[in-house]
Amino acid sequence: MKTLADIASEKKVIVFVGAGGVGKTTCAAAMAIIGAMIGKKTLVFTIDPARRLANSLGLPYLGNEPVRIDPELFENAGIKCKGELYGMMVDTKRSFDELIERIAPSKETLDQILQNRYYQNLSSALAGSQEYIATEKMYEIHSSGRFDLIVLDTPPTRHALDFLDAPRRVTEFLDGRVVQWFVKPYLFAGKLGFKFAIPSATIIFRILEKFTGYEVLADLTEFFLHFENMYDGFKIRAQFVKEMLGNRNITSFVLVTTPSQSALEEASFFRDRLISFGMPLGGFCINRIMPNPWPVDRNELSKRIHEVARMPRHLSSKRIKEIENISQNLLDLVSLAEAEESAIREFAAVADQNMPLAKIPLFTNDVHDLSGLAQLAGYFREEGKNNHGDRKSFS
Repeated sequence: MKTLADIASEKKVIVFVGAGGVGKTTCAAAMAIIGAMIGKKTLVFTIDPARRLANSLGLPYLGNEPVRIDPELFENAGIKCKGELYGMMVDTKRSFDELIERIAPSKETLDQILQNRYYQNLSSALAGSQEYIATEKMYEIHSSGRFDLIVLDTPPTRHALDFLDAPRRVTEFLDGRVVQWFVKPYLFAGKLGFKFAIPSATIIFRILEKFTGYEVLADLTEFFLHFENMYDGFKIRAQFVKEMLGNRNITSFVLVTTPSQSALEEASFFRDRLISFGMPLGGFCINRIMPNPWPVDRNELSKRIHEVARMPRHLSSKRIKEIENISQNLLDLVSLAEAEESAIREFAAVADQNMPLAKIPLFTNDVHDLSGLAQLAGYFREEGKNNHGDRKSFS
């Protein structure tokens, strides 16, 4: 059966998805390590402004252009790397500007849009702009042919599905039909006030101007006037992005979750939605699994704890209490580990049996360097066999 690591050799684009806080960044970086190790020129990138990806790759920061990870860092970490590894953190505003530059029909239109105050706020504040730029940048890099493998750490969102729906939501907004319904009456009215405007829009715009001022509405109007001829370009590129993401020969999605019951239920929902979107799901990664500290008969553990009550009387009551607390903590950890194991079994039972499911233990220390990423990557190859948190090396 295939392992999660096999995806790195089979695909050109790997997208790590899942709810926030499940370890997508770390898992994406670990997959990129595998790509570089097997000889691919690999890029891993994120939009998350936190420096987790940069720090784990041994860099002080990442910018809007790919930066190669020094091969010496791999050597120092004891990792044999046949290929090359690059990292990047996408700047949403700058990438939006670059997209406008590619689509704008003229230099004049480009300058007018970039200088428009409404656009300057829109490009960084519009709901879905981060997710949209993530997909757009991925499409641009893939089309350039610069890399053999691209690994995307999807941006942190309240709802993981926002990433898949972002291109549609942004292009629908930029279509501007609803907004222009308000804007056009304003254009027709001009300096004559709202004499010839649609009555309902007239009332709305008088209120808007009262609270926002003339310049805000002028910026909004100017933006949509200049953008009108560019909408088709956005729509076409969004379609190209959708086709790339749905191409099973190119792309694979890896769903990352944690072993709690609620997280696995959310992952099941996300899995179903991925399939309904027509996205090629390649496997699962269950991260931060609690190792069972007593992987033997639970009754035996209970018996041992019961024996604490019959401790020799030469021990102080304080020491006996400490032993009782430690024993109870151990029992609680066993209960947690068993609950997670049960939840994982239920999840695996309804998941596609032909898909890889990597089980990543809860490490003693955070993964914050190449060595840690390589150790985590080992579980992608071991297919969950090493589930006791021993952090085996991967070389």
